[in-house]
Amino acid sequence: MPAAERYNRQILHWGQKRQQRLETATVLIAGVGGLGATVGQLLVRAGIGKLYLVDTGRIDWPDLNRQLLYTEADIGQTKLEVARQTLQQINANVKIELLPTRIDHTFQAPADVAIIADCLDNYTSRFDLEAGLSTDSFLVHGGIEGDQGQVLTLQKGKSQSLADIFTGTRQPPDVIPVTGAGATILAGFMVNELFNTIFGQPQLLNRFLIVGLSDLHLTFLDV
Repeated sequence: MPAAERYNRQILHWGQKRQQRLETATVLIAGVGGLGATVGQLLVRAGIGKLYLVDTGRIDWPDLNRQLLYTEADIGQTKLEVARQTLQQINANVKIELLPTRIDHTFQAPADVAIIADCLDNYTSRFDLEAGLSTDSFLVHGGIEGDQGQVLTLQKGKSQSLADIFTGTRQPPDVIPVTGAGATILAGFMVNELFNTIFGQPQLLNRFLIVGLSDLHLTFLDV
């Protein structure tokens, strides 16, 4: 199917030039769970050129309430393999590379990655992810806990680091509460910002978007 037909609704929105830019873009998704599974699916449906997926987990029953790439039949399988299979079924034209590696102090992003989606669920891994990025690359950070979420874009070497911004923040000691609806909403905001960044116009650069899900409010906070 010609791209102009497949993507005609979004081309009507942002034009052919931006669609072509999207189709040549590369994004790394760190964490293919509640946020990352939906971020990946939306990027693939839009026609992203290439995705790197980073994760080491296997699919478990508690994942199914929010990790929209997986089903009961996938329990026990690796998230990366199932994610790639499902995403390729959605759009076979997208190149998908798997990085089955833990994000720690040794992590280094591939050389062709300039835009990264932080879909992780703990601060230590987030800090290690950012440390392993190339200078000038863009990090679109997302997080959700209960009825509050956040999205923030940083540029490596030109913005404050995540470690500085979240100095003193403690990782929740227990399992993080999250609903499928909340994760999907936050993933949508992340993908919207990823599109903006790919098009050269990030709207949340050095600026938090705080999303209140219980009373449906949005707040912006410069950093």
